[in-house]
Amino acid sequence: MASVFELARTLGEELQKTPQVEALLAAKKAYEEDPEISKAVAEYTKMHEEFQAKMQAGGITPEEQKSFSEEMKKRGEFIKNNKLASDLYVAEMNFNNFVNSVFNIVTATLTGEEPEQAGGCSPSACASCGGGCH
Repeated sequence: MASVFELARTLGEELQKTPQVEALLAAKKAYEEDPEISKAVAEYTKMHEEFQAKMQAGGITPEEQKSFSEEMKKRGEFIKNNKLASDLYVAEMNFNNFVNSVFNIVTATLTGEEPEQAGGCSPSACASCGGGCH
């Protein structure tokens, strides 16, 4: 009999073949290969970290806070409206919903319930996921 860890590895290998994982990997690759969005996210993250450090040191004026908020909002909108960033976000959400539906089936099996009763893989349980797993 296969160990739980061997079965988990097999499950992982099978999950790699799903459209959700393929879409996630493709979206991640496209995102990572685009220098514009990579730079925008890096700058956004750096600004946020620097502001947090300055805030913790207690050196923020109301004007600086307002200026920072406006700049971060502008940069955040640029990132949010970027197609590659948006595609990656959607792919991540679909993947997470898919994995949650798989986990719900495992949980239902452990508790002796039918997967549909635990929100596993019935159309009514994951109609909002867009996962395409049924």
